[in-house]
Amino acid sequence: MGMSMSQRDGHAQLLSLFEAMCTELSAWRKLHPDASLDEIAAQVGPRRRRLMGELISRLACQEGNGVVVEGVLCPRCGQRMIYKGTSACTKEHIEGEITLKRAYYACPACQEAFFPPGRPTAVERA
Repeated sequence: MGMSMSQRDGHAQLLSLFEAMCTELSAWRKLHPDASLDEIAAQVGPRRRRLMGELISRLACQEGNGVVVEGVLCPRCGQRMIYKGTSACTKEHIEGEITLKRAYYACPACQEAFFPPGRPTAVERA
């Protein structure tokens, strides 16, 4: 099964981010020829987390996953909740920080508001 144009673009963007990370780390290594393994790992770690965060965000928000759900009921009082649009939700994960845009709902009766479980509607790109 072939990839859509947006999937190909997404893959190309990830490869570009990886290449930039490798180039940056290679340049750092040339400036620090005596760096220890721990020092090298300290340079790689944060960059790897950013790259993995981007990959996870993209996988979490593949095409077709952003469906707004009708008839969401309030977990507190059972009333029908009102869709209020999308709102950003940042998640810290062991593999990286991920910012997702998710459907946001509010209850007109008890003012409960939340991101329902399910799929994000979009990814907030840094």
